[in-house]
Amino acid sequence: MTEPAAANVELTILLPLGVIANQLMGVEADLRFLNAKTLAYADQRPGGDHAAQIARRLEKINEVLEQIRDLIADFEADLEPKSASPASPSSDSRKPLSDRDD
Repeated sequence: MTEPAAANVELTILLPLGVIANQLMGVEADLRFLNAKTLAYADQRPGGDHAAQIARRLEKINEVLEQIRDLIADFEADLEPKSASPASPSSDSRKPLSDRDD
């Protein structure tokens, strides 16, 4: 009976994670391409409204990346075996950055 469960894990978790990893590699390639274009136009820097729009979009990308990092940390923490002590270090890693003690 463990074979169907293993197949379910493969289809519901492992394959989608592989797809997401490939999509993220594509996004990274797109960002590298855009960065190369930016360097090619370094002497013609966008000004005014274009610069503000670019800055807003880059900020949004950074926000989404932070959310992705948090989700991955949660995912990894959920995979770790549960410990008997409630104050384990892994439970602290799931707190939002603003709630963590430095």
